[in-house]
Amino acid sequence: MTRYALLPVVLLCACGAPQSDSPSPPEVPRQSEFVGKVWMSTDPSAAPGTFRIFLPDGTLLMDSCGETYRLARWRAIDDRRIEWIEDAARIEAQITHLTGDDFQLRLQLAGGVKEEAYRPARAPAVCPDRPR
Repeated sequence: MTRYALLPVVLLCACGAPQSDSPSPPEVPRQSEFVGKVWMSTDPSAAPGTFRIFLPDGTLLMDSCGETYRLARWRAIDDRRIEWIEDAARIEAQITHLTGDDFQLRLQLAGGVKEEAYRPARAPAVCPDRPR
């Protein structure tokens, strides 16, 4: 009689969730992780002092030490993609990496794909002196 009493327990234990060898999906970035922060470019080919600020109201502020600032409208397409208009061109960017110390975008441009990497700005900061 005892071996029949254990049968339901054995059957219930065997009904657990199946184990999967597939990797877990990548963590989805939340907009709050990059919005409202000053992100400085880490790309050596970018103009000195290049930065972006994605404001919560949908305004994107772009500037560098050698250019005039630009205000553009930006929006989230989904959890991993954003877009904005720059010089009448729609720029779509995929967020490829986002942590508190690193923000990476893959821009879809008319001429191809461009990778951009940023780090949080640290205050105080000023543009380096330009030759006169």
